Amino acid sequence: MVIFSNLEISTANIQEQVIKLLELEGDLKATLYYKLEQTFCGPKSKFKLKESDFFSCLIQMMEKKKIDIIIPELFEINWENQYFKNLNYLQNGYYFSRKFSDLSNGTFQSYGENRFFFDSRLLNFNFKDNFTYSENILTSLIKKIPMAKNKIIVYCSSNNMPLNIYEKFAGTNIVKFLDFKTLPQISSENKIAIKIEKQESDLRVIKTYRTNYMCMYITLIESIHKAITNLELNSENVKENDKLIHELIEKFGYYCYLYVKSDWIDVKPSPYKWESFFNAFGIPFKVLELTFKNIKFYGRTFEFWIVFRYCLLIKREFKDLIDELLTSGFEIFESESTQDSIAIGMDHEIFLPCPAIEYFYFTCKYIFYYHAFYLFNKAFNSIEQSKTKFTEKERNLFLRFLPIMNFFFGVSDERPIKKLVFKFYTFNPEELETIYNSFLLENVKEIEIKMFNYFLIKYKKR
Repeated sequence: MVIFSNLEISTANIQEQVIKLLELEGDLKATLYYKLEQTFCGPKSKFKLKESDFFSCLIQMMEKKKIDIIIPELFEINWENQYFKNLNYLQNGYYFSRKFSDLSNGTFQSYGENRFFFDSRLLNFNFKDNFTYSENILTSLIKKIPMAKNKIIVYCSSNNMPLNIYEKFAGTNIVKFLDFKTLPQISSENKIAIKIEKQESDLRVIKTYRTNYMCMYITLIESIHKAITNLELNSENVKENDKLIHELIEKFGYYCYLYVKSDWIDVKPSPYKWESFFNAFGIPFKVLELTFKNIKFYGRTFEFWIVFRYCLLIKREFKDLIDELLTSGFEIFESESTQDSIAIGMDHEIFLPCPAIEYFYFTCKYIFYYHAFYLFNKAFNSIEQSKTKFTEKERNLFLRFLPIMNFFFGVSDERPIKKLVFKFYTFNPEELETIYNSFLLENVKEIEIKMFNYFLIKYKKR
């Protein structure tokens, strides 16, 4: 038993709460050990459990196959300062390059012959030795390498959604693998200079973000990304590697899609999730399609070709507004229209190179919300008739995302663009990373804080 506020909280109750939390974690129903530990043992936790007691609960759940504990390849990210020249958009100079190193530093050996560090799905706990082994290695890992908590995935065993990294892919094919021509790399005459002090400041932002907001999808997708990079560097069996890389890219696209689906598309109304704006206020905005036509890898850099289609239902009585939207470049989606309303929106093609998952996440997120709030702005006269009253400031929320859209895609607020092509098109990961770090991440902090604070107040006034 665990004592809390003079009440007895049983192990069974804690285990039930763990399952409830996992059930809330989108389609995949998985989260990081670190996140669960903060919920049950953190300073703001209502449970106030000791970390050792909570760990024991999870170990028991694993033994009973209520949960699985999965740890991908253990690695950490470091940054090394190197001199680069002949870049497309940056002046010659010293830039930080992302490096991967073995987190366990040879202290631990991976389980079995696969590349997982640990995977309870492979163990039969009817054999006591397997349970003893699991408990010992997990206890030792957390004690010796506390940051490994951000690598430990806790997965609801009863879930039917696959969580695959190195084994055969069991998900739905999200990537269409339609070929497309790589856009030309353009050498800029007015190359950007970014001082080393600015780069160091940017890296502090990245490290803070990863420390505070690391999520299961980042750990999962980053592990698949590294597996692809490792195979591309291995030239011993090109034909076999091509087959494995193809499967890994399918997994990469599949979990990228689940990531954005759970965070933006299927997000439930919550005062702490500004991304739930449209659901929270009953605005009939709908994502009609989000398709990854292709994903290509060039070493560590991956290139997306994405199709994004969305619409807003507008009452047919607003004929002048509908005509104005059509003149602005929007279109009608008859299959989504109803007897009372017209579904009006747009589809876009997005071409985007990224060197790491966090850049993909934030860039695509802001593309998504820029266009959602842009349509909200243009259709404001019809939305004003809803139960929730919005101010002019709220009408112009799309402007929050305009600096990023303008810098990376050359978008103005005059007219939406159907084909969005990243302005700094290169496959050099160090150059891309420096550009993303210098501009994207300094805007992320401002956008997220302001949107969070605004939405928290607005939500409570509903």
